[in-house]
Formats: sequence, structure tokens, C-alpha cells
Amino acid sequence: MLNSLFVNCQDQKEALAIERRRRFEESRKQRIFNARRRVIGVDTDALGYQVQEKQEAKQAKAEQSRKFAEEVRRQEHVLLLKQREQRQERVRQEDELNRFRATHQRPEQSRDFDLFDPDALKKALPARTGDNDPRLSVSGAQLFDGEDLQERHRRKVQCEQQRSWLEQQIREKRQAEIDRRAAERFLEEALMARETHLHQLTSQERYAREKIHDAVNEFNRRLTHEQEQQRRCKEREEQEDNLAEIYNNLTSDILTENPDAAKSSFGPNRVITAQYKGMSPEEIDQIRRTQEQQLEALERKRQEEANTRHAWDQLAIDFDKAVVTKENELTRRRHALAEQIRHENRLLALEQHRKIEHLDKVIYQNRPTQAYFDQFNTCTR
Repeated sequence: MLNSLFVNCQDQKEALAIERRRRFEESRKQRIFNARRRVIGVDTDALGYQVQEKQEAKQAKAEQSRKFAEEVRRQEHVLLLKQREQRQERVRQEDELNRFRATHQRPEQSRDFDLFDPDALKKALPARTGDNDPRLSVSGAQLFDGEDLQERHRRKVQCEQQRSWLEQQIREKRQAEIDRRAAERFLEEALMARETHLHQLTSQERYAREKIHDAVNEFNRRLTHEQEQQRRCKEREEQEDNLAEIYNNLTSDILTENPDAAKSSFGPNRVITAQYKGMSPEEIDQIRRTQEQQLEALERKRQEEANTRHAWDQLAIDFDKAVVTKENELTRRRHALAEQIRHENRLLALEQHRKIEHLDKVIYQNRPTQAYFDQFNTCTR
């Protein structure tokens, strides 16, 4: 407040004017910065009155239109009823007229109906009914040699046969078109299935290689174990047979020198094995030949087993080489793709750097500061 001792009338007026302008500015700020209460030189009462008048006029017009539509619908309903009555009356009159004509004005009831009867020729007998017609005479010229009496029936049969042939051709053409479309659809489905199968094979290739490698290793281990078990079983059985043979020789009559002790009562070629003293040179040669054959068969079996093991080992080596080759190829592809991506990223970085430098040095030379934005919405002017 100003000191009243040094304030004159002019200063008080100026102070009151400043205070009035300040209050007006505050009220103006409240109106302008409040979007719900903003009123800038607009008469809201007049606007509300105008809106109300427009709504009343619209309601009156709508009511008038509704009444007019109701009147139109009522008149249309009355008109439809009248038209329906007229149509029913006209139909009734026509029915009565047709009944009267059908009952009392039939054509066959006229006097000269036989003169213009349309079915007169149909009712009349033909010139002849067949070759055995008694009305035929020699001078009537109705019967000739070589006449085709079944021409009409034959032509009818021929027409039906041609029609059936034509229908069969149409069906065959339609079926051929259906087959062609089905073949095209089947080809498209086969191509799609092949593409899908190729994708699946590509995704399952690594998994299949690993499974095959594991299966080959497991098979080799099982095969080695089974061969070892068989070898042990054969050695054990051979040792048991040898011990049994030695024991039987020691406890039987085989060491006696009587050759007749080995003769059997079942036949001259039968011997008692427990008392058998020896074999003839021919029998020894036969046994040796049999043993040689057995040795050759055993050698062939061992060679086949060795070939089988070598084949499985070579298959495992080939699988390992294929897996290593595929992995090296995939590694090269990944390296090439990574190098391509790095090159594209470098190009994109250089392009972005050039764009930013162009924006900073050419387009946006005078960037606005925060002080430029802070000067807004501080007053109502």
C-alpha cells in the first residue's frame, strides 16, 4: 500500500486502475486457461435459445412428417383393400363366365361341329392299318414290294441312339475336364507337400545325423559285445567237451585192445562209441577232409564277419565325414552372412551419420532452446 501522506488523488486513481486491470487479468486468465469455463465474446444464453428453437422446430417437423407418413400408410392400406376387392370380384366373374362356357357353350354342342372338328383326322381311320388290312385291294396302290413300313420307328431309334452318343461324349468331356482339374490340384498339392517335406528334411537333417551316428556307435558296441560273448561261450563249450571226452575215455573200455568190443548189434556199420578202438585209413582221410571243409567254412565265416565289421566301420567314417563337411559348410555360410550383415550395418551407420550431419549443419542450423518454449502461456495477451 502506498503511504497516504505522500499520495494525491491522481495516484489513487492510477492505483485503482492498476488494481482493476490486475483483477480483470486474473479473471481473464481463469476464463481462457479453463477450457470448461472459457467464454470469449459469445452470448451463451442466445446460443442456448437458438439451439432450443432449432430443436423445437426439428421436433415439430418430425411430428408433421410422422403424421403425414401415418396418413400415407392409412391411404395405401385402404387402396390395397379396394384393389384386392376389385381383383377378387374380377376373378369371380371370370370363373362364372368360364363355368357357363364350359357347361352350355362347348364346341361339340354346335350343329356344324363335324365340319371344323380339329380331331377329325385323328378320329378317322388311316388309309391302312397294316399289310393284313382287309380294306386293301389290288388296284388301291397301297402295298408295294421293298417298302420300309418301320421307317418312323427306325428313325426314332436312330435319333435316340445319336442323342445317347452325344450325351456320352458330353459326359466324357466333362469327366476329362474334371480329371484335368483334379490332376492340376494334385500336382499343386504334391508341389506344396514336396516343399514342406524339404523344409522338414532341412530342419531334421542335423537331428537325423546325430541319431544315425549314435545308432551306429551303439550297434558297433552291441556287435562287439555279442561277438565276445559268443567267443567265450564257444571256448567254454569246447573246454567242457574236451574234459568230458577225456573223462569218458579214462572210465570206459576205449583203451582196450579188442576191436570186437566196438561192434554194435544194430548193424554191421554201427559201432559202440564208448568201446571204439580206432578208424581205418579211409575213415581217417574222410574225417580229415571233413575237418578241412569245416576249417574252410569257419574261415569264410570269419572273413564275412571281418568284411561286415569293415563295412560298418567305413559307413561310420563316411557319416562322420559327411557330418564334418556339412558343419564346415554351415560355418562358412554363417561367417559369410555375418560378414554381409556387418558390411550392411557399416553402410547404414555411414548413411545415418551423413543424414544427421546434414540435418545439424544444413537444415536445423537454428535450433530453439527451452527459453523459447517457456515464454508461452504466461499471460492472456
